Amino acid sequence: MEVILLEKVRNLGALGEQVKVKSGFARNYLIPYGKAVSANDENRAKFEAQRAVLEMAQADALGKAKARAEKMNGYTLQIVRKMSEEGKLFGSVGIRDIVEAMQQAGFELTRAEIHMDHGSLKEVGDHEVSVSLHAEVNFKIIVSVVGEK
Repeated sequence: MEVILLEKVRNLGALGEQVKVKSGFARNYLIPYGKAVSANDENRAKFEAQRAVLEMAQADALGKAKARAEKMNGYTLQIVRKMSEEGKLFGSVGIRDIVEAMQQAGFELTRAEIHMDHGSLKEVGDHEVSVSLHAEVNFKIIVSVVGEK
């Protein structure tokens, strides 16, 4: 299925590109979330008429994401968890825990913006966690997991 992207989508394309994707991806994600429209003559004409407005909205979103990223880039977040006598954590630190701790620290983050490449954190120590606020704004924060007995 071919779609016209209404915003930049990571690993897919930029605003206005016509890309071929699997129909399920288009039906279940791109079209319902307003990231794309199906590529037909009517939608191409509508897109060209709205191109300037969409480009300004994209630039505005990028500016806001860069401003948020400047505040958080390189931030070290400390999370305390109970641990056993052998030094193993009871449970793990996941995306939800990181979001809650960042919100308590005064930063605005959502679960979709955090990417944990190696899954939840199960060891005491410092771990780098990727944050993606926009398709072009990516940075890392340090999550320091501290154990308490």
